[in-house]
Amino acid sequence: MSVKSAPVKIVCSTDNPKGSIHVVALEKFGELIAKYSNGRLIAEIHFRGNEEFPAIMGEEVNMNMMMTSHSGVHNRVHVTAIASGNASIKASILEFLMLPYIFEDKKSAMKLFRSKFMMEEINEVLARKHNIRAIGWLIGGFRHMTNSKKPVQRLEDIQGLVIRTPRNRLMRDTYMTLGAEVIPLNWELTFEALKKGEIDGQENPYSVIADSKFWDANQKYVTNNGPFLWVGPILMNEEFYQSLPDDLKNVVRKAGREAAEYEWEWENKKNNEFKAILLNNNMKILDLEDKQRWVDATKPLWEKYYKFIGYGDEAKGKKIVENVLIITNQ
Repeated sequence: MSVKSAPVKIVCSTDNPKGSIHVVALEKFGELIAKYSNGRLIAEIHFRGNEEFPAIMGEEVNMNMMMTSHSGVHNRVHVTAIASGNASIKASILEFLMLPYIFEDKKSAMKLFRSKFMMEEINEVLARKHNIRAIGWLIGGFRHMTNSKKPVQRLEDIQGLVIRTPRNRLMRDTYMTLGAEVIPLNWELTFEALKKGEIDGQENPYSVIADSKFWDANQKYVTNNGPFLWVGPILMNEEFYQSLPDDLKNVVRKAGREAAEYEWEWENKKNNEFKAILLNNNMKILDLEDKQRWVDATKPLWEKYYKFIGYGDEAKGKKIVENVLIITNQ
């Protein structure tokens, strides 16, 4: 009589709550790996507010866990869902995803994330240099600025505002170029900093603004400036991935892609609901009157970051961006 081996547990973690893009995708991933592996793979999903499996540290620490294959005193994490702006702090090739106004719309991002370029060529670099791979790519809404002080509809209006960005050089430089005073801050510290008035505002999609209830942190105004589309990988530790037999590697890749596409559809349906939540909580949503000025002001940053994207090779970084534009404009 053969003894059935115990299932392989994949520990997933995000510092975001139930109903967020991150948790929606990870829960779908968990469901699919169990289904496609006939129970040989199971997911243990940690997230903020989960009493049984609480979040294991914040996004930047989770990223370090992915790359180092261990987490010191904390539980090992095999998979995380993370904003690209946080992932690119360590994996600088991903900084092209944060070039201001690189994505015209969500459809262009979908083309990119279905491409061989992302799933094979970019993953080869991530695996070789950083011990991680993206098994799927999440798409949220465009990241819009909120603030507690004043309506912002023209480029001049941002002057004097203190805006939080992630600890991402390009996102910081973008808002500095636009005229704001910028304080880079870890995500888990942002709500309290807003509430205490240490910063005036931040930038995120409607979904994150709603999930975080930023109206309770004195945020009154939302400006639809959208220099960045919220995108983020579902990352798996490469050492763990390579330890799996080929059939389970296939399961992981298939489940990752399908979980991501499930999240795309979910987010599209929910976006108007998130907008309504903001309006129902007395936030004012404003459009730009001079968007092209914002685009023109930030475009010089692209050239500045080619060298960073190419790990010191400016020509290589520029070529990556050119490939992305070819794919997204097809």
